[in-house]
Amino acid sequence: MNLITLTLRLLVVAACLNLLNAGVVAAKAPEFPVPDDARVAPIGQNMRVNGSVISARHFSSRESTEEIIDFYREEWGKKARRDPAFTVTNVHAPWTIISRIEDGYLMTVQVRATDTGGSEGLLGMSRLSDAKVKHQLGQGFPLMGGSKVINEVISQDVGQSGRTMIVGNKHDIRTNVDFYRGRYETEGWTFDMDRSIGGMAHVLALRKGRKRVNLVLREAAKGGTQIVVNEVTHNLL
Repeated sequence: MNLITLTLRLLVVAACLNLLNAGVVAAKAPEFPVPDDARVAPIGQNMRVNGSVISARHFSSRESTEEIIDFYREEWGKKARRDPAFTVTNVHAPWTIISRIEDGYLMTVQVRATDTGGSEGLLGMSRLSDAKVKHQLGQGFPLMGGSKVINEVISQDVGQSGRTMIVGNKHDIRTNVDFYRGRYETEGWTFDMDRSIGGMAHVLALRKGRKRVNLVLREAAKGGTQIVVNEVTHNLL
């Protein structure tokens, strides 16, 4: 899985967090069960999704998607008498999302089939925060009037920090490109890429000192523009 794919999967987790945020008082983090043969690796340190701290890991397994789902049905079904068990959804094909709330934490499994007959996906866990607490997303990022930061993932890894956002507005692509091109030119950024792709999307890649910014602007399904923003700051020489 590449970085963009992982980021988009985390934004799906963020959507789950937003929908299920219910002001639950969290206790000690529950144990997150993992299939015996699964190979698990962390994909980020000190990660925040829409203001909520989230633990995210990538996993791969020789077992099929159906077997992974059955594993969690068995594991989380045992606890159904004292807690809500779990939900299974397929609204983000080819991914199946399995979610469970336990002791004030949201646990989410996102799994899809691989070409070899096995499966891979993400394991995400976040403490549910108070729904009354509002997090300001997109701080420090220039926004056109009427723009909204839909999702934001902030990570801190060894040697670098990063932020990925999805931004939406009702302006067309050209207006957005002109705005960001002018803004970054004024602030002294160097353009590594400034390219239209088939008239349906536009890519801006910029750098300034230790900072890198990539913007992918594309037409939104219901009009306007959707912007995927990737910011990276290298902290080491």
